[in-house]
Amino acid sequence: MKFKDQHILSTNQFDKNDLLAFFEVVKKMEKVVEEAVVGGKQAKLCEGKILATLFYEPSTRTRFSFETAMLRLGGRVISNFDMLKTSSAVKSETLYDTGKVISQMADVIAMRHPEVGSVEKLAKGSDVPVINAGDGIGEHPTQALLDLYTIWKNKGTVSGLTIGMIGDLKNGRVPHSQCSLLKHFGCKFIFVSPEGLKMPEEIVTELKAYGCEVSETEDLAEAIDDMDVIGMTRIQRERFANDEEYGKYAGSYVLDAELMAVAKTDAIVLHPLPRVDEISDEVDSDPRAKYFEQVQNGVCVRMALFCDVFGIAV
Repeated sequence: MKFKDQHILSTNQFDKNDLLAFFEVVKKMEKVVEEAVVGGKQAKLCEGKILATLFYEPSTRTRFSFETAMLRLGGRVISNFDMLKTSSAVKSETLYDTGKVISQMADVIAMRHPEVGSVEKLAKGSDVPVINAGDGIGEHPTQALLDLYTIWKNKGTVSGLTIGMIGDLKNGRVPHSQCSLLKHFGCKFIFVSPEGLKMPEEIVTELKAYGCEVSETEDLAEAIDDMDVIGMTRIQRERFANDEEYGKYAGSYVLDAELMAVAKTDAIVLHPLPRVDEISDEVDSDPRAKYFEQVQNGVCVRMALFCDVFGIAV
């Protein structure tokens, strides 16, 4: 296991071979889930292990997904989903000390925090593996992993695809992390965003350095027919100083049936969720919509990560 006893903090820890090998493990986790749900067979791969979920920022899918993953593997969970208000953070305990303390009670930690680099600070104090569940506008490696797995599972490959990313590309930790993984597969990128929310230049530069073709536009209707993957993201209210600033961009893009009629017949639609108004409900019934499938894939991806950091062969 490459990541045995290691922290999972960044997508930069993975290369192409790591990802392809990891996807095969995730497939095995799907079988574990199927045996539990259909056959009532409880896995015991992580029996006796304890996950601590430390969330300093709101979450639905990510927190429940990590917790479900550990429970599916036969482990247990201790949780605090409002660390800013109900932990010793209110007493000014440092992240280093929090990591040191919690690691005396758990075997692995999943952490989300609104500040870039915060998870790494906690990991420096932890004696057990820490998995980054999102740090501000920085990274969200497990989301990117499940997104790539969803692409690989549905398209049969990741290499050479045209990837569309639409929405707040400036502040979106999900598209940032996706790019960090997708750069290994020779993809073409189409970035669709308002001028003020463009993908950071350093990410564009890195993609080009890896030989990827990158184009940028503000017009989704003009570009959607070229996309193999339509990656929608919301305009994130919490990343703006005030509602007035947010209001300049809210509702910039809405994927609806009319746009889907122009898209490729074999394209897939991804979204990390939650959505606000950027995907119309009418798209949900389109077989190309994969954003709810991503949720189940996320459980299996996190199951595979737990097995990896514990050195459990599957």
